Amino acid sequence: MMLRMQKNKFLNFMGICKKSGKVVLGDHMVEKEMNRESLKLVVVATDTSERIWAKYERFCKEKNVPVIRVSTKEELGKHLGKESVAVVGFNDKNQSTNLVKLYENLKETGGVL
Repeated sequence: MMLRMQKNKFLNFMGICKKSGKVVLGDHMVEKEMNRESLKLVVVATDTSERIWAKYERFCKEKNVPVIRVSTKEELGKHLGKESVAVVGFNDKNQSTNLVKLYENLKETGGVL
């Protein structure tokens, strides 16, 4: 129960962040923002291809941007108002910091999204 609550808290906060307008969705848009060096966090769905995951893992390491692999594309999409979302980029530093904290709390409770 606690794990589900932590997971929902993380995913619901992602939805709130999207409403602020400081979120980009999809591989193409996130890659474009990475090149502008404006992203503070990247979230990649767990069922995204290994090629896409490796690209963002490398990209984020080079740019010193945290990258998190969580949830499924459908579950991310559900919380972000889309059918399916594989990659999400966050431009706001405070929102990104809060998402990383929520993710760390989830990991501490033994949860994997």
